[in-house]
Amino acid sequence: MQLLHKRPPTSGKPPADAEIIIREARRLRRRRWAIGIAVVALAAAGTGLGVGFSGSGSGGHHGTGSPGHGEAAEAIVISPGVTMLDLAKSDKYGDIALARGRIVLYGPALQEQYPSASATCNSAEVDPTTLALSHLMTSSCANPALEGQRVLPVVTVEPNVSFGNGGVAAVTVRISRAVSGPPGYVLGPVVMSFPQESDGWPTWTYGDGDLWLFDALAKGGSQLLRISGSTGAVIQRIAMPAISRPIVAFDNDGFWLAAAANSGGDSGASNGVYRVAPGSRTATRAFSLRSGEPVSWMVASGHSLWLAPGPRPSAVWHLTGASATPVGHVRLPAALAGVLMIQGGGSAMVGDASGLWTATPNAAGTQQQVFRLLPDSGAASAVALLKPVYSSPGELRYGNIAAVAYRGSMYLLDPPVESGPDYEGEGFSALYRITPES
Repeated sequence: MQLLHKRPPTSGKPPADAEIIIREARRLRRRRWAIGIAVVALAAAGTGLGVGFSGSGSGGHHGTGSPGHGEAAEAIVISPGVTMLDLAKSDKYGDIALARGRIVLYGPALQEQYPSASATCNSAEVDPTTLALSHLMTSSCANPALEGQRVLPVVTVEPNVSFGNGGVAAVTVRISRAVSGPPGYVLGPVVMSFPQESDGWPTWTYGDGDLWLFDALAKGGSQLLRISGSTGAVIQRIAMPAISRPIVAFDNDGFWLAAAANSGGDSGASNGVYRVAPGSRTATRAFSLRSGEPVSWMVASGHSLWLAPGPRPSAVWHLTGASATPVGHVRLPAALAGVLMIQGGGSAMVGDASGLWTATPNAAGTQQQVFRLLPDSGAASAVALLKPVYSSPGELRYGNIAAVAYRGSMYLLDPPVESGPDYEGEGFSALYRITPES
């Protein structure tokens, strides 16, 4: 199972007059996507993604994880059950995910940087026990091997091509496919185009060995593309409900889509949870919430789907199987009710049937409380208190974190951020492993 992914890399720098739109879209998307990756990845090891991480022969530069100039030092225990790896000096990684059971850090030096095929990105494998970094790789941001994948969507802003009659620039999507020779990837033909608007950027996930790419504002109408995870070819093009900025997930029952609290599009579709089974040509409305009610977060694993409805959720639904049969509906404890706002906007939710994890910031933006929720009973326990040292507390409140759940622990990344009118780097980044005390 894989879920929501970050903003696609691009094959070129946008024109200067597009920067305002792009930066706003990037910041909005980052606040949700960081969490999405976390939600996705927790079950990736059991879903046969069929990808390698290290990308042997992939055209990137490789190195060791030994401490040194520009790299992380050794991890330290900062409180019972909490180990921290200081990444402030490496300043390379903005996201965390699982690829074939391996924990991966990746990204440009700062997430606010606009990624392109000509820009440089980084990745590293994390030892789950020591948090030591290995298999360090530096390559083009369009290289799928950086993220442990064989294919990856890459977008290009076309400043001289209008999308429709509105005068907005078109953005095209091509699929990058990993190859053995330099530069490590090849770009295929255009498979999708959309308007250069904040609601237009696509969302994607990996599952059943393939890439699933969705865009509500795509040319030709809202659509989901199933793309071969080995060749990069489009296998299916499926008409979908028009929900921009959605939450998506993939598990053993297929591709799932729901409206987030900040989604737009078709109001009649906004309260539905939709499923596309592998091989199906249509999307099925599998579950309905109350009219106009969005989903704050959604976690999929195996044949289970957990979701919290409403912009300030007070309960969690547990749905199972292809028909999304409700088997549980529990109230959130007071400590968590109302604080899990839009997915990625202040909190992360990752996990599986053994437990769901989240990290919520306080109002001042000076610390994060880590909770573990037992999804079937609704019981929650405060596991850890983290105190990141961003110079601007608002960055913590806005949820610049990413996380995965792995072997009973939560791995949480507070990435480097940019803030202020000049988008200046704040110089803090850390990776935590949080394990419940027995």
